[in-house]
Amino acid sequence: MSITIGGITAAPGEKAKGFLDAGTTSVNTYRVPLAVINGSRKGKTIGIIGGTHGTEFASIDAVIRAIKELDPKKMKGTVLAVPVLNGPQFEHKTQFLSPFDQLNQNRVFPGDKEGTLTHRIAYTVFENVIKRCDALLDCHGGDINEDIRGFTLAGKGDDEAVNKVALDMARCFPARYINLFQVAPTGLSMCAQARLGIPCVISEAGTPFPVREDEVRFHYEGIMNVLRYFGVIEGKPRMVEPVTSKGSARLRAEQGGIWKPAVSTDQMVKAGDVLGVVTDLFGEVKQTVKAPHGGVVGMMRCFYSVNCGESLVSVTFLE
Repeated sequence: MSITIGGITAAPGEKAKGFLDAGTTSVNTYRVPLAVINGSRKGKTIGIIGGTHGTEFASIDAVIRAIKELDPKKMKGTVLAVPVLNGPQFEHKTQFLSPFDQLNQNRVFPGDKEGTLTHRIAYTVFENVIKRCDALLDCHGGDINEDIRGFTLAGKGDDEAVNKVALDMARCFPARYINLFQVAPTGLSMCAQARLGIPCVISEAGTPFPVREDEVRFHYEGIMNVLRYFGVIEGKPRMVEPVTSKGSARLRAEQGGIWKPAVSTDQMVKAGDVLGVVTDLFGEVKQTVKAPHGGVVGMMRCFYSVNCGESLVSVTFLE
């Protein structure tokens, strides 16, 4: 059966690409790119999103790679892939927030067709893409000020059968650990699990500068393994047995100055280990940041300068 979404039509065994109009600024119409990859046989429909935060480039590159390499003639089912959800942030290279309405794209789902541009982008994708899916992958990574080496978040809600599928999907990524994320009916794209019973996973890996091949492959290999898991493409998924996180802590600057890290991403630390210091502009240490619990460094600040209240480093508890 042919699939048509917003003027984009793919017959069985075909791949079609186009754009969904989402909203306007004073001079432009913002559109969401969408690839409809319609397998030659019936099967599951899997949604894949990149660029929910538009500067998390490794995720975007992985989704583009999957779009290019998937052969619909060899597929059973459908892939609906959005390589760059957040066009405004992608074009303007802003940190986390849209330059038009100062909203975080991954805090406004399922969106609002009468809201500001960020709400409308979320609404367009939720209504036209996510609602059609049997499972959802939302690929993320480090934003402009972050470096993340690779982990996954599996949606956790009231339906244990759906939770198990989400956890299996998370195991398809080559991650050291998995965070179980309590889904809510609004906010993240994962709200689809709470609202619609669609198992959801977020993958996290990368930093904007540089876009590292190993982190692109983290997302890409996970995507392809999830498609194997659901039988969309042939083969047995390679699934890992990562540790389930016991929680995490994001540590912030008490005052502005210069951030000097003492550890690196993916490094194991013990409670009390020094993670870095914040100095003033004369080199005097004003804050020593220590690990509150044993675990792994999940995120590291990239920027040398830091303002009060900004993130420095996160530790994910594995014990």
